[in-house]
Amino acid sequence: MFRYPVWFLEIFTEAKSFEANPVIGNHLLNRLGLHVLRVLLAHSLTGVRRFILGWRLPADMKNQFRQNGFVILENAVPNEHFLALQQEANSEWPEVRYFVQGDTTTEFVYLDSKRQQLLPACKKLAHNDSLNRLMKYVAACGLSPWMDFLRVVNVGGSRQGDPQKYFHSDTFHPTMKAWLFLEDVDSSKGPFEFVQGSNRLTWKRLMWEYRQSLGVKEEGATYARRGSLRVDDSEIEALGYGPIRSLEVKANTLVVADTFGFHRRGEASANSTRLSMAFSNRINPFLLLPIPGWRWLDRLALNRSISTIRRRPKAVSRTGLS
Repeated sequence: MFRYPVWFLEIFTEAKSFEANPVIGNHLLNRLGLHVLRVLLAHSLTGVRRFILGWRLPADMKNQFRQNGFVILENAVPNEHFLALQQEANSEWPEVRYFVQGDTTTEFVYLDSKRQQLLPACKKLAHNDSLNRLMKYVAACGLSPWMDFLRVVNVGGSRQGDPQKYFHSDTFHPTMKAWLFLEDVDSSKGPFEFVQGSNRLTWKRLMWEYRQSLGVKEEGATYARRGSLRVDDSEIEALGYGPIRSLEVKANTLVVADTFGFHRRGEASANSTRLSMAFSNRINPFLLLPIPGWRWLDRLALNRSISTIRRRPKAVSRTGLS
């Protein structure tokens, strides 16, 4: 009982789990519109912050994002810098962490400021003002994003066990993920797939969110109960969004997406890999201004989650297979 004040206060944060928070997951409160009100307020305040952050961003880039829910930027960094990033990613990895979901193994290295001192090309990328402006705009956040090396390996096994291969929304509010691809990504490498325009909060989407909030705690899949709602292909068509875009891109392409929009990891050939630099940014969606939030709390949560993920020694095979 003593935890209810904490659970109540979490309504006004990025907390999203219908399962872990009995207030957020309360059937009566959601029938009265709690989840829908959180969605509406978060999207409204995100719009204010994006307006403030977007003044130095080219109009065509902002229009591309509003229309599609993502921005594709080819030749994102100069060629010399890109080659240095490839070298660091392929031969300079320090300790590698990994986790397995179904037929996919994900390897990553968290590139904090201390580690960037050892990787000059990564440090230079972290301070790229033009790319940071774009990612901050999509994130509606004044803070620079987290950055990782990321290698996704398709190692066989069951597709049904990989929750990332089903269309989903990461959370109830707009948020940002981005990838600078360090190699070509074709259909065999499980490209990022996005339902074009599903970043937009339409009336149909709002009613879908309402219906989900009423039954997901009892009937939803694991990740849906935790607040990352899943959507069927048939539902996507009924929601009236655009086509599914499979983003097959060339090396040195940056993709920045609002992962409130429906997205998934595409199907990949057995033992295929794709290597990228991954970025993410998520803060309290109820902030009015794009000022620094309680990022130190996010860091604590990140460190706790990373500590539970298995580690590989530096000498591990770069295909991700021991």
